[in-house]
Amino acid sequence: MAPQDAGRRLLAIVGAALVAASLGSARTAEVSFERVFPLKPGEGVFAYARISPNGRYLAYSSQMPNPSGRGVTQTETIVDLTDEKVVFDEPGIDGYFSNDNDRLIFLSQAGRRSSVTIRHQATGAVTRDVAPVGLGDYFSWSVRDGRDLILTIAGNYYELDGDQAVLPAGRVTSCPGIGTGSRPLISKDGRRITTFVRGHVVVRGLTDCEDILDTGLQGAKADFSFDGRYVAFHVAKAGGRGSEIVIVDTRDRTVRTLAGLAGNSLFPSWTEDGRLCFRYDGEDYRGFMFASNVLSLPARPLGPPSAHLPERLAWADLFPGTTPPHRTNLVMIWSDWSAHAPDALVALQRLGEDARARGADLGVLTAVPEGSRRSDIDRILQASGVDLPEIALRADRLHLTGALNQIPTELLFRDGVLVEQQLGPLSYDDLTSWLAGNATPPR
Repeated sequence: MAPQDAGRRLLAIVGAALVAASLGSARTAEVSFERVFPLKPGEGVFAYARISPNGRYLAYSSQMPNPSGRGVTQTETIVDLTDEKVVFDEPGIDGYFSNDNDRLIFLSQAGRRSSVTIRHQATGAVTRDVAPVGLGDYFSWSVRDGRDLILTIAGNYYELDGDQAVLPAGRVTSCPGIGTGSRPLISKDGRRITTFVRGHVVVRGLTDCEDILDTGLQGAKADFSFDGRYVAFHVAKAGGRGSEIVIVDTRDRTVRTLAGLAGNSLFPSWTEDGRLCFRYDGEDYRGFMFASNVLSLPARPLGPPSAHLPERLAWADLFPGTTPPHRTNLVMIWSDWSAHAPDALVALQRLGEDARARGADLGVLTAVPEGSRRSDIDRILQASGVDLPEIALRADRLHLTGALNQIPTELLFRDGVLVEQQLGPLSYDDLTSWLAGNATPPR
């Protein structure tokens, strides 16, 4: 046995023991962990990563410091896990595999403009301009009624004819009481989606409102198992420091927790055989892992949904004891473990510089949840050349911000009232468009 294989097998045994000790249940002895691909020193991951259905290929957007010394680069990267070799890389983000392992859709940033692109795994052939970029990225892939169907972060979906989108695109159906939700992912059969509704992860139909499950949990983007029964996503650990993965059984209305790992477990995705692949960020290891036999974990009933985010929130609700510095204020919540942060911080600082140059009545601030590693926060700020005012965010107020769904989260206040929230990183152009759409009406 090769030393590397022996080390992985040992880790699997140790991982099972850790989980069993953590949960105090003999059943959890079947769970095992395997380290499958380490990140390079200083390497981050932009947004989610995805495993191919057969578990052989890993796709992620590698985020590295820009050689120019300012900002970062993002490279869509496909790794063959059988030998840990990179088989494809190109500037881009948001890769997602087809159900049959044959293709990967991603947003290419090669060349002068972005392009929705499909790569064929067997031949390496690439098709550009698959769909209009304006329909959204953060793709998820399904097969509905025998046709490949792509859903985007913006709630738009389209079938594929070969490698080309069939237009016009459809839209996620709006349902009473919840609307469409935000930032959805689709089930493998194209029937259901997971989405965020006022802070909670909600499972619902793509085109109907007949079977809606409010998990009551504040978590991140939730990926469907191949049979459509389970969804997995990360949530904040008790106490708010770090993240761990939960698995919700949408049929029995139960939840399992993949505990026992000291670091952050982020953005799980399923293989056909029921393993979870996820990114792990800890003192002991930074990279990607498999968890096997996760359904052997003890299940407990989902509790009644906690209160949704209030319809109206004021500055004082989120930042008590402080005063809004301007009539309009934009606050970005971020943390040291989010690879989105450097780009988003640079864009936010540019927005603040523009506002000051124009004499605009706009405050641009940041907030870091309690428990973030201060040394890492300062290192990221220094490396990104960012110097923005920071406002304290108490642990008991974090759940009100929506940042438990995704970090960074941006909050826009006007006259001391929260008028809109955005989940995920925003570019400079995104920020200016968002503010333009929320222009202060004349008095």
